Amino acid sequence: MADEQIRREIEQQTARVAAVEVARLVAQQIEQHEEEEEEDDDDDDDDGNMPMVQFLTPAAAPNRSSIVYPAFGQNEFQLRADLINLFNNHLQFYGKANENPNTHISRFLRMTKNFQFQGMNEDAIKLRLFPYTLRDGALE
Repeated sequence: MADEQIRREIEQQTARVAAVEVARLVAQQIEQHEEEEEEDDDDDDDDGNMPMVQFLTPAAAPNRSSIVYPAFGQNEFQLRADLINLFNNHLQFYGKANENPNTHISRFLRMTKNFQFQGMNEDAIKLRLFPYTLRDGALE
C-alpha cells in the first residue's frame, strides 16, 4: 500500500516537473519571438500577436519521396511512351479490398521480364514504371 502511494507521489511530481519545463520552454520561445520582433524593422500588417499553438507546433519537414531512383545506366535514356501506356492500360491496381497487392506485384515483375534494355539498370526501369500501374486509392 505504501509503495503504491509513493509511486503516485513520484508520478505527480514527475508531471509537475514536466509541466514546469514546458512552461519554461514556451516562455523562452515567447521571449525569443519578442526579441526578434524588436530587431525586425520591417513594418508588416502583422500586429505581433502569435497564437500559442504556433509556439508549440514543431516546424514541418518538407515532403519528399522516400524512393531513391537509381541511375538508368546510360545518359539520355527515357522510357518510351508505348511502354508506359502498356503498363498504364493493362496492369492496373486500384487498392480495393478485393485486390491482392502481392498478385499485382507478381504480375508486374512477370511483365517486366519481357523487356530488357542493353546496359540498363533493371531496377531503375521497374521503379519508374511501377507508379503507372496504380490507380485511385492505390496512389494515396
